[in-house]
Amino acid sequence: MPARKTKGTAAADRSTGRRKERPAASRSDARVASEAALGAARVTRGEDEASSATTFSALSEAAARRGARDAAEGAATLSMADEVAVGGELAAALSTDEFRRGMELAGIAGQIQVAADLVRGMGQPTLGAFLARTNHQLRTLAVDAIGRATEGAIVAHGAAHLAGDLAALGRTEMGEGREEYATSEALGAASAEMAAAAVRSAATGAADLAAAAAMEGLAHPLATDGHDRASDARRTPAAKTPQAATPRAPKTSTRASSKQAPRRPAKPKK
Repeated sequence: MPARKTKGTAAADRSTGRRKERPAASRSDARVASEAALGAARVTRGEDEASSATTFSALSEAAARRGARDAAEGAATLSMADEVAVGGELAAALSTDEFRRGMELAGIAGQIQVAADLVRGMGQPTLGAFLARTNHQLRTLAVDAIGRATEGAIVAHGAAHLAGDLAALGRTEMGEGREEYATSEALGAASAEMAAAAVRSAATGAADLAAAAAMEGLAHPLATDGHDRASDARRTPAAKTPQAATPRAPKTSTRASSKQAPRRPAKPKK
């Protein structure tokens, strides 16, 4: 009976040691897995942030190119507006000169017509006819000059209107170019921030993975040491079990023998 009790106690100790070892090993493995998962997630996030930084950088460059194109187009449009405005002013000046010349020719033609009428009245039809033809030519030149002056005035007015429209378009394009440049700068700043975040995430993730690897490297020796200690603890009661289980040898009962009556001596034979 004592031997069975000792064996049951040893078995209970062994099972208790296994239960204590398993939760400790499980906690260590769970912590290593958690650190590795966190590190992998941070590394992945760093890769995503690096990809986003590359995308933002490309968008920033595209916006800068659009800004440069809009600015160049705006400058060209403004230059064209200035040229058209100068042409309109020149057309207006020429129109004024043509109108003045036409009016002068018309005045001369009228004077010649009056002279032709006077010469005919004085009995000089040949001179009157010549003055009449001259009058007709001057009137034709005057009408042409005034017509050109009118056309020039229309051209000058249209040129001024066109120059205003071109100037407004050029200013709009220049404004769009400035907006594109501002967008490019914002995207560039976002790209730089994303790149810095990617470096931080990658570094943190690498540190977490290194810590997980170090923890995994330490977990095996600790688990082996704990297993050895548990084995030693299980072997020690087993060595002591035979001594505890060995029953004590019963002592010779001297009291019972001392109480018995002494034997009578045998009678001698006759």
